[in-house]
Amino acid sequence: MALLCEMGTPERIPDCAIANALTLLKQSTWPKFVVGEKDKPLSDEDRAKMDCCHCELAVFYMVLSACGCDMDAETPWIRRWFLTHQLPDGGLNCSPGANCSSRKSSVVSTLPPLEAILRFTRREFTAQEKAFLDDGARYLIEHRLCRVKGRDDLINPEWLKPIFPRFFEYDVLRGMSYLVAWAERRQQPLPLEVLQEGLRLLEGWIYDDQIRIGTQVFGQRGRWESDTFPLLDLVGSVGTISPYLSREYAKIRDVVEAS
Repeated sequence: MALLCEMGTPERIPDCAIANALTLLKQSTWPKFVVGEKDKPLSDEDRAKMDCCHCELAVFYMVLSACGCDMDAETPWIRRWFLTHQLPDGGLNCSPGANCSSRKSSVVSTLPPLEAILRFTRREFTAQEKAFLDDGARYLIEHRLCRVKGRDDLINPEWLKPIFPRFFEYDVLRGMSYLVAWAERRQQPLPLEVLQEGLRLLEGWIYDDQIRIGTQVFGQRGRWESDTFPLLDLVGSVGTISPYLSREYAKIRDVVEAS
């Protein structure tokens, strides 16, 4: 379902799959991020429910929203979950320990919730949502998409490799896409230096103005070694020119060149 959404074809997802995913969230998912004892389920029935992380939950939210579900009516607790668990640095972290001790965010945990609120709020943002999106952008800008704050060290060199489909994973192109969309929707100045640096980091993956996939989430050569399936192999294999990432890249390049 997530792959079809990232390909821009959510209409190909069967209605039964949409209904089953929505039922899973509404009836079989624990609606709290478990940070401390007060958040834990008490009954055996609740303990058997799915325990989600921020990025996983955001992918559910975006997929079902793209399929036409009103997620704020069906599962109003998800939006509250994202807004509640933003950390002081502007990001989020799926590690309960980080929420209690270091209070430092994870880029991987941060992007999907930001995208969910930015892309699927079809009304004016509330003051809390504006702060959520703006602080998330600040977090990405301060980390220059992929670097330790205040230093040139890369947090993870793998993030320089374009990835498709992303699911919950991160690459610098994903970070740039958020910043461009955020600046447009929130009418904020583009962080041009950060975007220009990101484009330079992608130069090794550009072929005839198109983006070549540099890594993948699942599969033999993926970040997560696992089984895959034919459609994923067709559109997501390492070395493949991705029309989906190429469109994303072209928009960012055009916006930067026009600024």
